[in-house]
Amino acid sequence: MAIITFPKDFLWGASTAAYQVEGSNTGSAFWDWEKRKGWEPSGDAAGSWERFEEDVKCLKALHLNAYRFSVEWSRVQPSPDRFDEGALARYADWARRLKEEGIRPFVCLHHFSEPAWLLRQHPEGWLDDGVPARFLRFAERAVGALRETVSDWLTFNEPMVFIVGAYGMGQFPPGRRLLLRPKVLASVVRAVNGTHNEAYRLLHRMMPDCRVGFAQNVAALDPAGPGDDAVARDWDRFMHRDFIDAARDRMDFLGVNYYTRIFVHRSPLSFLPGRVVPGYAEFERGVGRLVFRLLGGRRGEGTPTDMGWEVHPEGLERVVTALWQDYGKPIIILENGIADASGIRREAFIRDHLAALAAAMKRGAEVQGYFHWSLVDNYEWGSYRPRFGLHTRARKAAAGAGFYAEVARTGAMEVDG
Repeated sequence: MAIITFPKDFLWGASTAAYQVEGSNTGSAFWDWEKRKGWEPSGDAAGSWERFEEDVKCLKALHLNAYRFSVEWSRVQPSPDRFDEGALARYADWARRLKEEGIRPFVCLHHFSEPAWLLRQHPEGWLDDGVPARFLRFAERAVGALRETVSDWLTFNEPMVFIVGAYGMGQFPPGRRLLLRPKVLASVVRAVNGTHNEAYRLLHRMMPDCRVGFAQNVAALDPAGPGDDAVARDWDRFMHRDFIDAARDRMDFLGVNYYTRIFVHRSPLSFLPGRVVPGYAEFERGVGRLVFRLLGGRRGEGTPTDMGWEVHPEGLERVVTALWQDYGKPIIILENGIADASGIRREAFIRDHLAALAAAMKRGAEVQGYFHWSLVDNYEWGSYRPRFGLHTRARKAAAGAGFYAEVARTGAMEVDG
């Protein structure tokens, strides 16, 4: 056995998103979207709006020193011209409670969910020039309310996942399908990226010493076969690098959400721009397994999670090392976790991914923290079946939570070797 140790000031955390854990976010565009799409209702979610003190106890039981949560835009701004001071005060109280317990709050301003009124007034969403100004006004009020206790901010969570989901595939509100209109889709990317840059400047005007970044979902990419190296690089630029490149000078750290590896193929039969066939489990389900195979799609050989995602911890080392070498920004893993209803795979998942992260750090990458997704089982955008939580919705510790708690307590773990 060998022992891996992490720096004494390393951030050990867990992450959540407001719509997925708070419950009863009736003002969100997602609330009606659930009915429209026939999703399982989110309802009370994990009840965190009323049960935050229980969440704090879960964090303390895990010996965590950091917690990432998001501020629900529709709760803070329930109508175009009204801000709910009570909601802002509650979020500020959350941040103060975390600080009192020695837990560093990381606050995300946009985790997919937007107010229903926003899309009523701006049906085209981020294709409408008025939306960035709306978001910046909300950001200014949220930051103003939490600035006394929060110094670490995320403008957007997984901006490319949000854009492709909401404006490319039509899976999220406002439900646009622009993948076959890449120039129009690119205008959404520019709008969101430009808004991040403006929010970065806004936050630093309000809080000169704060840190601002975003969380980019980055998969480990591999060519599906001979001749696919170029398309894999193209997909990396589209899904990962272009957004980071455009914000290179407007991020104090680079947040990385890592879950899996995908294989990328180019096929003349593909209907996607660039004739790409990305091997996401969601893409395979969307087109059907037979069509996916006919297109030349390839999935990883590793045992899949309950989401259908291949477990591939080696990819985390590769992703972190490359991002550090290319951008030189401090890296924080802001999401990494496994949907595992059985619970029997979570400890090995955490151990293997932390070992991969330590290997990247040994190669010189400056990694400041690791946040597990999620603190509690949450609403996974249409279903409660996926179980990502270190605790259940009843706040009972899940299998694997004890292992993570011990690593966070000691800053060390044993591995084979």
